[in-house]
Amino acid sequence: MQCILTALKAESQPLIDHFKLIRDSTYPFPVFRNGSISLIALGVGKKNIHHRITTFYNSVQENNIQFINIGIAGGNPTSTKIGECYFLHEIKDEMSGALYYPDILVKHSLEEISLVTVENVVSNGESRYRGLVDMEASEIFNVCSSIVPLQRLAFIKIVSDHMDLKFEEIIALPISTLILNHLASIELFFIRFNRLLKEETPILSETDLEWIHNTIQELALTETQSLQLTHCAKGFRIRLERREFPEIEKISTLNKSTQKILFRKICEKLST
Repeated sequence: MQCILTALKAESQPLIDHFKLIRDSTYPFPVFRNGSISLIALGVGKKNIHHRITTFYNSVQENNIQFINIGIAGGNPTSTKIGECYFLHEIKDEMSGALYYPDILVKHSLEEISLVTVENVVSNGESRYRGLVDMEASEIFNVCSSIVPLQRLAFIKIVSDHMDLKFEEIIALPISTLILNHLASIELFFIRFNRLLKEETPILSETDLEWIHNTIQELALTETQSLQLTHCAKGFRIRLERREFPEIEKISTLNKSTQKILFRKICEKLST
């Protein structure tokens, strides 16, 4: 099953129409379904996300489920274009500072970018945010990653503004048209993503996991660094199925500065 997660009705409607989804009135919040595709309307912000996703998940009793967050986002004018569609490879929650790294294992043609989830609409954020901003992605990641593997999460964002509009001005934009313009590429992604679900096997072996554990211990990595290391390790293993992971450089004294240098070197080796 593939479950679309949206915030605004204007984001939902083109997807409801395209996939011919029908309202399921058994839920006290907007849920639309048709065969193996469902859509949950979450509303704006974080407040409804945990309740609505977990309620739906517990009711369908479906183990093989993918969550795809599709919606608009504000973008930095120097690095994004209005109307362009992006795939998220890093999500930061501005309030907590937590960083999340979606596992992008499916082939796609979209440009990858980072996003910051904020608490309120940003109307003057060009100097503060280098990529995208929204109000839901970090909480969606936080909730969904607790119930399904990371490789079953995907985040697709379309730039609606350059962080220079108030909320009333944003919802007055032709949001549905922005979604409609990318329906073909979204549907192609769904097909490829679903194929990945059918072929899903563990990416990392027991030996790989042991290497990650030892590296975390050896370098005294933080939780965020540990997540980033695991993300890089998965990418390495997908590209190079049989190659051994790089050796950890031995040093006599580990301080904060040398730890960061060694960690950066390992991530660079895993990414090349």
